Amino acid sequence: MAEALAATIKEDILTCSICRDEYKDPRVLFCYHTFCFRCISGHATRTLTPNQTFLCPICKEIIQIPAGGLAELKKNFVFCRTRDIITQQLNRRSLTEEQTIAAAVTRVSAQKTSKCEKHPNNELKFYCEDDDSVVCSECAASDHYRHGIVPVEKVAKYNRNKIKAALVKTMETTNKFKEAVAMETANETEDTHIMTTTIDEIENQARRIVQHIHEMKETRILDVKNEIKFKRKQEKANKETLQVHRASLQSACDFAQQLVTNGTDSDIMAHAISLIKRPAVMEKTPVPTPDTLAQISYSPGEISAAGLEAMLGQVTVQSQLPLDGQETNPVFLETAECVRSFSSKLKDDKDINIFGLALDLGHVVVADNENDRTKTFTDEGEFQFDIKLDRPFDVAVSQTGHLYITSKGDECVKVYSARGQQVTTMGQDQLDTPLGIALNRQGQVMVCDGEVKSIFTFQADSGQLLDTMSLSMCENPRYITVNRLNYTLVISDNVQHCAHVLSPTGDQLYQYGGTRGSGDGQLAGPCGVCTDRYGHIFIADCNNHRIVALSPQGQFIRYVATRDDGLEAPKALAINSVGQLVVAEAEGKIKTFQYLQ
Repeated sequence: MAEALAATIKEDILTCSICRDEYKDPRVLFCYHTFCFRCISGHATRTLTPNQTFLCPICKEIIQIPAGGLAELKKNFVFCRTRDIITQQLNRRSLTEEQTIAAAVTRVSAQKTSKCEKHPNNELKFYCEDDDSVVCSECAASDHYRHGIVPVEKVAKYNRNKIKAALVKTMETTNKFKEAVAMETANETEDTHIMTTTIDEIENQARRIVQHIHEMKETRILDVKNEIKFKRKQEKANKETLQVHRASLQSACDFAQQLVTNGTDSDIMAHAISLIKRPAVMEKTPVPTPDTLAQISYSPGEISAAGLEAMLGQVTVQSQLPLDGQETNPVFLETAECVRSFSSKLKDDKDINIFGLALDLGHVVVADNENDRTKTFTDEGEFQFDIKLDRPFDVAVSQTGHLYITSKGDECVKVYSARGQQVTTMGQDQLDTPLGIALNRQGQVMVCDGEVKSIFTFQADSGQLLDTMSLSMCENPRYITVNRLNYTLVISDNVQHCAHVLSPTGDQLYQYGGTRGSGDGQLAGPCGVCTDRYGHIFIADCNNHRIVALSPQGQFIRYVATRDDGLEAPKALAINSVGQLVVAEAEGKIKTFQYLQ
């Protein structure tokens, strides 16, 4: 029985997912997945990018090779000790019960202490606050003389409790991601049912009309398939994103749980800072609520010799609101509430000038034109990393987390991974003055070129130019957004002092503004534009220090925020995953407003 339990533990817990064998020199990646050192080294060598990164074989998170190479990856103390302890217990013939081995693994692992590499006979009983390292008494007296030295037991207990507290909150977020993944899986099944039912209706009607409408029958079937194909692509991307976040959270939780349960004080201190920081940041990651299914309906027409369009009917796609947003008449707050604010100015910045803003799950990305870089922060304002490039203007984020940044200096769009490694470049020798950027519902990249007065549309993966749309109605087109309600395009023009609303094919539907001023219906140097789930249009009326809200049809609703609310020179806008308006001011303040009841 004991041998069977030990074999089960080794098979389920101590097996490398690459070689499918027992771990040999197990090493932990930054996403907290563990592999044999030889296995992960081979995987990294085979898949290494020019930026010295590779993907985790399990969660696909981008891993940066440490400065000193993969040898700097920390060993997984839990797996190492569990393997050694099981072997030791099996060699003691008196220990024959399953409970004895299981208890021994937990007890001995927790009690075992680490030895100093420099002084093998000394235990690591002290923690150096200056160097953030666990040391022995001899090292404390020599290498760390006059440093802040405290007993490791004391500080480890404090950090163990902090990890426990962070673990509780992170597990709640992990469960939400798990539920969201389940919803996306259920949506896939319902999609198949919708497609099958709709095509059957079309086929039945087509059989009654016979040969005369064969071409139109095929056209409508293609409409249905294209809509479902698009939605499946969206759902697949959503599901993959959710799974990556869930896997990352789960990995950190599993590792933290093992560390809290079985780790020694020195082990706790080796991982405390990163484990406390990572769950604290990730537990604030909002879990996006998947949209409910698009309702595809078919309306058969009266069969007659004339009017084939009427006979076969129309395939219609009605996008519905998420389940948590079914309000038919959303109500604006009388005064929008600023629920969060932080400065994006860093210590080494010159005079800051924010032009662009984009949001990813739990992160805020800003384009700082003055300092020639984009910066990524958590939504609480904690700086993560920056990307250096020549005069960045605007930024957009895809469902896969890729950053698409327009560079006025390089006259192109540069694409980066979620961790800031450059992936590709698009628009070289095609764009002249790339400014605003957005992704349409197909995930294609739309770039507003201020000099050419056109919208260039590129394939997101290959960078292939798909279409060029003239903006002859504009004098100086700056920012662009795609309304998710009706797929119209909203373009700001800071010379004409207006916002143009176009059909998906580029026909002008209406405009707001057109006269410089501060009165109702007037704008002064409009910049960023965005829309929410209800189709409301928001315009950053920069020189009037206010945010204008319009209905989907372009009627003025109200000023969401003004200088009286502390707003100064708003430049870029975005709606976050919980329906709040995020505003980037020119001088670097990032403010989040709750504007609906």
